[in-house]
Amino acid sequence: MSKSFVPKVKEASVPEDGVWGEINEEPVLILSIPEWEEIVSASAEGFRYTWLYDRIEDGYLFCFRLNNEWEKAIAFPKEHAGLLLKDAQANRLFSILITAQSLEKADSDSPYLWLKEIQFKRHPQAGW
Repeated sequence: MSKSFVPKVKEASVPEDGVWGEINEEPVLILSIPEWEEIVSASAEGFRYTWLYDRIEDGYLFCFRLNNEWEKAIAFPKEHAGLLLKDAQANRLFSILITAQSLEKADSDSPYLWLKEIQFKRHPQAGW
């Protein structure tokens, strides 16, 4: 399982689209983030992550670092991508699969970044 870290990101990307699915009977949160074209082909081996809660924006931030090079954050505003985190699948260990293509155009040959064994931790002050 990946270890957490102290993020230094200054901005976060909001997914254009997202959906829950399954791979090998395990829950997977599939996200489309078009501006991440160069990162979706990177190796996720040894990645680190942490969840943060933004009280001002009322949303969660999923921050991760790949091989001590790339550091990114995904924003999950309550009434947008945050709706995906309200799903029961988010209460289990899951993976996040990120593509730069729209979900309608993505297929098994599309480049993607697969972050495995994610545990979502809800913040007590969030209320959702």
